[in-house]
Amino acid sequence: MKTIFTIFLTVFLAKSCANENGDIDKAVVEYEATSRGFYKNIKIEDKNLFVINNRNEKPVEVSLSKKEWNELVDAFKEINLEEMKNLKAPTEKRLYDGAAHANITIILDGKTYTTDGFDHGYPPSQIENFISKLIFLTIKE
Repeated sequence: MKTIFTIFLTVFLAKSCANENGDIDKAVVEYEATSRGFYKNIKIEDKNLFVINNRNEKPVEVSLSKKEWNELVDAFKEINLEEMKNLKAPTEKRLYDGAAHANITIILDGKTYTTDGFDHGYPPSQIENFISKLIFLTIKE
């Protein structure tokens, strides 16, 4: 019985650690979208969300409800950090000024994960849920 319990506990703990794809509470997340006439920078650090909508502005803290924060945390957990560098942009509007050029960088446990560029508003499907929630939360008024 002890052997079965030990095996179960080991598998359970290993699975728990594997599911901790990254704890957004410990991460620094920075999303940036730029073009000639557009700028947006969103940063999550120390459980705080900041947004800059113009190049010469100072960051403005965005207040989130507990529900909104939890939705963002859940969306963050869906991201496979190791695969971020391999994500392909679904569109290429940024190449001819049809969309702002965007990317996201996540720093967690001393490692930096970043994407290649993609069109603002058209992120790769693997990170779309997180990016969409992040942008939506920063435009609420």
